[in-house]
Amino acid sequence: MAPQRLAVKQANCQHIMGFTDSMGSAHRAVDLSMHLGQAFSLSVCCVLQEWFEADDLCHITFVYVPSTLCWDIHGEAHKYIIELKVRVGCCKMDNSIDTLCSRATHSVLDSWSSTFQDPTYQGSEFLELQRPDGRPIQPSYLNRGPWLSYFGHSITEFARICQCITGHAPIGAYYCCFKINEPHDCTCGAATQSH
Repeated sequence: MAPQRLAVKQANCQHIMGFTDSMGSAHRAVDLSMHLGQAFSLSVCCVLQEWFEADDLCHITFVYVPSTLCWDIHGEAHKYIIELKVRVGCCKMDNSIDTLCSRATHSVLDSWSSTFQDPTYQGSEFLELQRPDGRPIQPSYLNRGPWLSYFGHSITEFARICQCITGHAPIGAYYCCFKINEPHDCTCGAATQSH
């Protein structure tokens, strides 16, 4: 944030170049969608908006520089950031945005996974999906998660998959559960049609 504030205050500054070893972090810095670092992104965009509006020629370029190059001031900045620790209680910990986001995500997923083992939380009609080796598919945020990565390309297909997994579909078991006046039997001959 400080470099952007200093850069936009320079007289006749029309081009800011950002050297980074994490293009994902550079993108997140100006990403206004909902995410854990949204407050930081909003403050960055606030500063940059005024600068962009002042001159149509203003622009920013991000240049990827691998940290392994240890390139001059960029290498020094990288070393400073990875060595920076903040004492919390009696232990030191990494306080980078990526690390904090990762910890928060893992904490939520761990909590969800353990809570989801309780059948009363899961629901009686939830379809447990399994990997080819028989292990249950666990929730994840990597690569859009286990369901979106397979079915996210089609809204219609994803909606149908959600209905199938949760059992909230126009089928006999759903009608029976919610006392909907529709036929409960299945065309296969079963008394109750299930997913």
